[in-house]
Amino acid sequence: MKWLLIGTFFFYSLTVSAVEHNNSLNCKKNLQHLLSSINTMRADFEQISYTEKNNIHQKKQGYLIAKRPGNILWVTKSPLEQYIIADNKNILIYDPDLEQATVSKFSQDLIRNPAILFIGSIENAELSYDINCTGIGPIDFVLTPINTNSLYEKIELSFENKVPLWIKLWDSLGYRSEIYLIKTQLNRVVENKNFQFDLPEGVDVIRHK
Repeated sequence: MKWLLIGTFFFYSLTVSAVEHNNSLNCKKNLQHLLSSINTMRADFEQISYTEKNNIHQKKQGYLIAKRPGNILWVTKSPLEQYIIADNKNILIYDPDLEQATVSKFSQDLIRNPAILFIGSIENAELSYDINCTGIGPIDFVLTPINTNSLYEKIELSFENKVPLWIKLWDSLGYRSEIYLIKTQLNRVVENKNFQFDLPEGVDVIRHK
């Protein structure tokens, strides 16, 4: 009887492990399918940042335009105007009120730049994160970093009818940022000129190698 119970428990453990493994694989395949189907994206966004005590720290509004591979225009209109532009080679951050811009090499590292999820390759995510499904929303995913030195402790993504709804990020200091996408348009024609930017005269440009 004792050996029967041990055998039953062992078989149950293997079954649970196999189910969990298959669920994890299904989540990765599902997320890969959803992201790989996005070639271009336009959307308005509202970004809400919370403190470690869950108090609202800041609200931002703006719009984004993205195109594979590695092109993105991220414009914050309020409360302060800011432009983030990437062309798969460099990334420019321009703050008009400071009359200052920084230019650095664009990184495909998902750990440093989660926006790459929408314009990069899901293979990078598989190398950097454990990907699981929450089972709560229509299609919700939880990405937990494998590297303990990651900037983020957790990233959550939600889709509905293959359209991204929101992305939530928890950093190592306990702060949380929630980005809600509005009026999202997928796979429309996006011209490369959206990712070119001519800075006004007098802007101080800081270049990082």
